[in-house]
Formats: sequence, C-alpha cells, structure tokens
Amino acid sequence: MNKASFVALPCAAALAVLAGCSSPKAAYEQENFAQSTTNTFSRKYEAPPGRACDAGRRALLSQGYNIDKAQTDTVAGHKNFQDEDKANTQITVTINCTAEGGDGKHSLVFANAVQDDFSMKKSASSASVGVSVLGAVSLPVGSSDDSLVKTSSLTVTREAFYGGFFDLLQHYLPQAQEVPAAQATTQQQPAANPAQGAQAGDAAGSTSLSPANTGVTPPARPSGAN
Repeated sequence: MNKASFVALPCAAALAVLAGCSSPKAAYEQENFAQSTTNTFSRKYEAPPGRACDAGRRALLSQGYNIDKAQTDTVAGHKNFQDEDKANTQITVTINCTAEGGDGKHSLVFANAVQDDFSMKKSASSASVGVSVLGAVSLPVGSSDDSLVKTSSLTVTREAFYGGFFDLLQHYLPQAQEVPAAQATTQQQPAANPAQGAQAGDAAGSTSLSPANTGVTPPARPSGAN
C-alpha cells in the first residue's frame, strides 16, 4: 500500500464521523417532556371544568372556528386558512378540562392545536364519445381533476397562540354555563379538510376540487325505471 492510501483512509474515516455528527435528529428524539412546556399548553381557572370548557367553546366560535365536538370536559373545533399563494391550511384545536383540587370550583384546561397543510395535486383522466356515422367512432376527450392532498401535519407550539386563546377563554368565563352531560353534543364526522364539499364541473374538461382518495358510488337504479 502506498503512502497516499495511508493518508486517504484516516481522512475518509474522519469525514464519516463528521457526517454522522451533523445528521439532524428525528422530531420525536427532541421530545423530553420538560416541565417548562406545561405553561404553554395548560392554564388554571377558578371555575368548574364544565364552565371552563363552555368558555373555551365560546372562544373558538368567536374566532370563526367550526365546532366538531362539545362535551362537558372536551371541546374541539377547526378553521381553514388560505394564503396569497393559494396554499391551504387547517388548524384543529382540542381542549380538555379537568378538575383541579377537591372543591369542584377550580379546573385545569389543556389545549392542543394541530396544523395540517394541503397542496393541489393534478391528475389526468380521459373519456370517450361514441359517434355513429356509418359506424362507431370513439373520440378521446381529455380532462383533468384537481384534488387537495395533505402534505404535512404538526403540533403548534407557539406560546403566543395558546396565550391568546387562554386569555380569550378567561374573557368568556363569566358568561359561560356548565352544560349538563345529557345536553352535551358530539358530531361524529371528523373535521372536514379544506377540499370537502367542492363539486365537480358539469362540462367535459372542467376542473373539480375534492378530497384526495375519496370516491362516491351512485345508488343502484331501481328496476323498471325509465
């Protein structure tokens, strides 16, 4: 082995070590359950859990959130956003209200917000038209469908976001009422993504906006129908 080989081997090993040290950690490896973060996601209130959750529901409604779940100890709602670049984002906020102390007059409210990002995905499709002129002729008619596809999902950790929500919850606390368990309502359908409810165009080649990987099968036609 020549002298150049002896020099190259240590250099290659050093580069490999440096590359391993510089590789970023996975997101879950940065989770350490530090007590310093508890103030970000929770706050104490002088009110029973039912009243605290009702105040949280009012706070979400006042900011344009659609309520997906409203129970005595849990409230969830979502809101859709679109920026100047037509990028679609959905924020889902979930709050849980638990009793604090043994007097039933204090509660600890936990809040969690998840941001889902969506992007437009184009997919080509084709159809055929039969023309009967001295025979059958099939003419291809091209069309394209656009659908929103979820590209990322992450938990919101910005302290100002939760601080503003908790302050607004405190604002609505005097008017809040504890809803009895029998009157608590829950919507079973999950929060709709920004593409839900869009309708396909009538003309060939029109663009439709629908959630990704969603299909609707038409009902069977009754026998004997014209």
